[in-house]
Amino acid sequence: MKQLFFFFFLISISAAAQDFSTIDATVKNYPKLVSAEKLADLISEDFNSDLEKVRATYIWLTQNIRYDLAEYYSPTKTSYSFSYSSEEEKQQKITALNNQIVSETLSSRKAVCEGYARVFAKICTLLNIENEFIKGYIRNSSQEIGKPIFTPNHAWNAVEINGEWKYFDATWGAGHEENGKWKRSFNQYFFDIPKEKLFLTHLPVLTLWQLRVKRISKSEFYKQPIYNHKFLNTNLVLTSPTSGIIKKNKEGYIEFQIKNLESTQKVFLGFKGSRYAQKPIVNLKNSTGFIKIIPPELSKEVYLIIDGNVVLEFLIQ
Repeated sequence: MKQLFFFFFLISISAAAQDFSTIDATVKNYPKLVSAEKLADLISEDFNSDLEKVRATYIWLTQNIRYDLAEYYSPTKTSYSFSYSSEEEKQQKITALNNQIVSETLSSRKAVCEGYARVFAKICTLLNIENEFIKGYIRNSSQEIGKPIFTPNHAWNAVEINGEWKYFDATWGAGHEENGKWKRSFNQYFFDIPKEKLFLTHLPVLTLWQLRVKRISKSEFYKQPIYNHKFLNTNLVLTSPTSGIIKKNKEGYIEFQIKNLESTQKVFLGFKGSRYAQKPIVNLKNSTGFIKIIPPELSKEVYLIIDGNVVLEFLIQ
């Protein structure tokens, strides 16, 4: 998911512009069952720069750890608790618990998001790369628009590379759920998530990590449309509506404006409860696509489909 962030720095190169094929091929030959220390040693021996090492860590995780859907839907692990008499003892016990999660993830080769992110953080730490484990919020469907939750529901990582914090989500990079089963499907977008797009999909709990990107409240985050990576990984920009709750105009239409839409791209709209997607009215003007349609009377959810992919989800008010 890369773009050149600061194009005026001609010497800077984004991750998207780099060829990681040699790194990826090397890592795919690593053992599938390995300790954190051994994996860090292999990466340290084969690669030099922090970015190369982070890429190697990301690739190994996404290729070797399966998402544990059973644990996600029917948790069997209880929350960890412990007592302590000093801050030092507290930190020691937290570290021990985190190491336990890392060990369990690597031995079982499956995890929910915390396992992916804890292993990622552990390997970076062993490689002496500054990093942080990030807890926060994500949304998966239009049913979650406008409905903030209290407890964080996801984890990912921040890594400092060449003085700049970058963001990585190995869980979403490894695959996705399809027809009730987890499918391994490597997703490049979540390796170095573009900073300017981060809050379209991820919101950190801690204010510090929010302010490193921009100011946004939890309620604002949840009011947004649901963005698919297949939209975010292009130069398409949703300019209207910016709210995930779309209202009909006086004539009964709902309308969208997509910047950089090409005349060759096929646009359809799907509606919950309707068997077939519908072709909207699309007008192009000054590189912006103006899309409108009268939705089915009782439909409350709409999905924007471009070139066969659902890329945006909204609620209809």
